[in-house]
Parts: sequence; C-alpha cells; structure tokens
Amino acid sequence: RILSSFGGWKMISEETSKRITSLRFLLAILVVFIHNNFTPEKILESASVSGAATLFCPNSFTEWIQYFISYGLGSCTFPLFFLFAAYLQVLKSDSYPVLIKKRTKSLVIPYFIWIGIYLVYQIFGKLIISRVMPSVLAHPDNIVSYWGWKDWLHYIFGYGKTNNNPLAAGQFWFLRDLIILVFISPVLKYLIRKYPKTYFLVISIFYFSGIQVYFVQTEALFFYSLGLYWGILDFDLFNFVDNMHWTGCSIVFLFILIRTKYFPVNIFMLKIIAISSAFIILKISKFIINKQKLFHISEYLAGFSFFLYAIHMPALLQLLQTLWLHFLPMKSPSLCLFEYFGVTILTILIGTMFGILLRKICPPLFSLLNGGRK
Repeated sequence: RILSSFGGWKMISEETSKRITSLRFLLAILVVFIHNNFTPEKILESASVSGAATLFCPNSFTEWIQYFISYGLGSCTFPLFFLFAAYLQVLKSDSYPVLIKKRTKSLVIPYFIWIGIYLVYQIFGKLIISRVMPSVLAHPDNIVSYWGWKDWLHYIFGYGKTNNNPLAAGQFWFLRDLIILVFISPVLKYLIRKYPKTYFLVISIFYFSGIQVYFVQTEALFFYSLGLYWGILDFDLFNFVDNMHWTGCSIVFLFILIRTKYFPVNIFMLKIIAISSAFIILKISKFIINKQKLFHISEYLAGFSFFLYAIHMPALLQLLQTLWLHFLPMKSPSLCLFEYFGVTILTILIGTMFGILLRKICPPLFSLLNGGRK
C-alpha cells in the first residue's frame, strides 16, 4: 500500500503495473524509428549544414509508411514516458528529499555520464575517424576542436539550439526536462490541488497553441502534469481507454494523420496526433498483457528500454546509417524503405544486445548507466 497525497491509501493495480511495463520497450523502439527517419526536408537541412547530399528517392507509399510510424504512432512516445513517470511518482508518494535522492541516481547521474560518453566520442572517436575515414561520418567538421564555450553549453544542455535539444544527443531533452519537472513537482502538485481547473486550462492552452515555457518543452509540462492528475485523482485511465472502440480510435487517428500529412498543418492538429496515437498504444498494452509469452518478453526487455534510449544515438545510429548508405544508397523507393526498417532494427538489436551483455559481464556498470533500473 502507498500513502496518497490526500492522506488515504492507494496502490497501483497489478494490471496497470503490467500495462505500463508492457509498453516501455515498445516506446523505446518507436523512439529509434523517429530518429531514423529520412525526409526530403531533413536531407535538405543536413545538406545546408554539411554541404553533403544524401541520395533519397521515396514514393508516396514509402513516405506514408514512415509518416505513419514515426510521426503517427511515434508521436506519443515521449508524452507517455512523461505521463507514466509522473503517475508512478505520485503513487510512490516519496518525501521530497527521498524523491530527489532517487531521481539523482536514476536521472541526473545517467544524464551526465552519457553526456560524458558522447564527449569522449567527440574528442577521440569522431576526431580519429574524421582523419582516417571522413566519409564514414555524417558531419566530419562537427568535432570538439571547432567548438566555442556556447557550443559546450548547447552540447550539454541544449538551450538556444533548434528545439532546445542537447547537441550531445538530441533525445536527452526528455531526460533534462524530466529532471527539471521532478525538482519542481511540489509546485505543480500544489497548483493541481489548489487550482485544478485553472491549472489544467492554462497548460492546455500552452500545449495546444504551441506557447513555449522555455525551461522545459511545453509537451513535457503538459503530459507530466496529466500524469500527476492521473495519480492524484486516482483515475482509471486504462479502463477508460479500454471502453473506447478500436474502430473509432483508429478512424480518428487515421483522419488526423491524413489531415496533417496532405493538407495545410496547424499546431492544434499536430498536438492532437500525440493524444490520438497515445490511445492506440495504450489499447495495444491490453493485447500484450493478454498474451503471456509476449508479456514476459516485453517485461524482460523493459529493463533495457532506458539503455536503448540512451545508446541508440548519435554514435550508433549515425554510424549504421552511414555504413548502410555507403553500400545501399536510397536510390529507389524500396531501398528507402529497406533503410528505414533495416537500420532501425539493427540499432535496436545492437543497442539491446550490448545492454544485455553489459549486464551479464559488469552489472554495476550497467546499473550505473541504466540509472539503477533492473
């Protein structure tokens, strides 16, 4: 049993625990799909920075497949991670000093260790490779010797750059924002208890209008706050999702996805995608836990979800992309799709296997890199 924020007793149900667990590695997989997603816009942006062009010849079918996975289903990955993190934080109901101690181990220390690892990659690995085999690197000139002090700040924390993502590894914006939100969570919980409707209205306006709060991403604040509401109000989210019909959820999701893909986009519709895809993924969790073998696999792999999130880029993904395109350039739609799935699967397999081997060979190091997660 867990003491709730309102003085009663709460405990997380076995089904809710299983369903959250069942989605952890699936969401990490979708993160890799998001980041291994070539588009004409990204290739033009990359070419303007590096001066190097990447051959890319998709058709409408391959573009739709990538859009469906990376921008459709993948849009809910970080929102759900924030939602689950806040919900479980409320249910555990640790005192603030205990919470900070735990999150320092699980979030702060891994953040700076992984940043340090990628710094070593920049100083030694990328520097050596740029001298010996510059064609292997996507951006051979982007090495430490060219950096100023502002680059170092952007490298570690990311503020001031596009989307405020850390240059070390763009995916670490999630960890950075989660750390900040955990530290200010007493303030957020106070606002939820004192002004539940007003606070919900404010964060909703921020999220759906695209207003930036700067110290964290707006979607981070919105979904983390929703997770706090979920835990504090003890709302049965999964039961609510289960009562929604698959047909209706799928039609809404596809309609919004087609709307944003082929028609002029507004911020509101883009934000709705994350919510509609979240319903799809949350409903999938019911299917996973009902298949015993599938759940046991997802439960085991859940312990490597953070490790895959941390290791998959920039070094691993960029290296696999460059090597793959050296031998199999995307000169046809089928090869575009082949790269999309091939490099993603290789990144997932190599990153996960490295984590499994590291846990067997050196459990303390794995635990340190994985934030103490088992």
